[in-house]
Amino acid sequence: MKKDRRNVVLLCGFYFLSYLAFVLPYGYMQTFLESVGYDVVERGVILSGTAVVAIVTQLFAGYLCDKYHSDKRFFNLSLIIFVLAALVMYQVSEKSFYLHLIFMSLVGGMFRTTMAIQDSWTLQTSETCRNNFGPIRAFGAIGWMIGSPIGAMIVEHYGYASLGYVFAGLAVLNILLTMMMQDAVKVEKSGGIHIGDLKELLLNRKYIIVVLIFLFINVIATADIYTTVDKMMNLGAKEGMIGARWSIQAFTELPLFFAGTWLLKKFGDYKLMMFGTFMYILRFIAYSLVQSPEMMIVVTLMQCITYPLIMITSKTLVDDTTPKHLRSSGQTIASAFYVGVSLLVTPVIAGAMVNAMGADMTLLLIGLSGIIPLGLGLLYKRV
Repeated sequence: MKKDRRNVVLLCGFYFLSYLAFVLPYGYMQTFLESVGYDVVERGVILSGTAVVAIVTQLFAGYLCDKYHSDKRFFNLSLIIFVLAALVMYQVSEKSFYLHLIFMSLVGGMFRTTMAIQDSWTLQTSETCRNNFGPIRAFGAIGWMIGSPIGAMIVEHYGYASLGYVFAGLAVLNILLTMMMQDAVKVEKSGGIHIGDLKELLLNRKYIIVVLIFLFINVIATADIYTTVDKMMNLGAKEGMIGARWSIQAFTELPLFFAGTWLLKKFGDYKLMMFGTFMYILRFIAYSLVQSPEMMIVVTLMQCITYPLIMITSKTLVDDTTPKHLRSSGQTIASAFYVGVSLLVTPVIAGAMVNAMGADMTLLLIGLSGIIPLGLGLLYKRV
């Protein structure tokens, strides 16, 4: 019991420090690209490159974690690559498309991979940590909330290049913290883990349906990262307001993250996922209607429902449909598809849609696409 309590406390600190650091390079990628001089389509192409890195690295990361019985080592390796890419990217303040494509892709992709390994590690630390994933993840939201305005102040007073330096310092503290933490507890399989074992995942119909559900949900969530920010910038929002939006989003997530354990026991992950998806549809309809950056932030308050419910249930539903000896592989492969593919297609498609029909119609159509995961959710219950 004492060991479980210590693990939960350390994980809370781990998430706080991680997300405090992560928001600095990741939260200001779009404003950085705009300041360099890229238009919305060019930004979409560059940001889609992050998906390629996220997909490739996550496909291998989980398998390596399971094969070598360690999430800690691969988390730290991913974080180091993330830091090095951020340090280079923010130094290049002149237009250099291919250089920005390479290093922006590494920053965004390794951000996703590092987070996926971190979540998998938490779920496999102990049953107590798995059951308290929501409250633990809430400390990540607190770190993100505090880090967002810090990032805006750093950019305003010291320039974008300083984001990389501050991020590197926080990452070093994070790596030092992991040295005090328990690694993921792996289920042994006779003969070890081999690449052929991954067929168990790909032949599992429930696992595939869950991945497809969260793929379509994450198309909507990715548009909330990119298309809504593009609309806010077109309406006159600057770095300070974009940073405020990130902070407000993180703050609104806290109640349901802290209530996550109770909500899972009370309603189950399936009902929470379906409700969260429905609320995403309403949220994007509202985004399409409002016409000021301030009202965009007001609509963002719906983050209090959408993101925590989808975040928690994406981990538990994937975990429930994954063989025990492949739990890291199950999480990272699922994330590679439902996060990576959505990151790949959404910025380019949404950017083209914005150019063709405007931001409002784009946001409306993306929101209505939430009907697809609702239908897949009904299919999931019948399998």
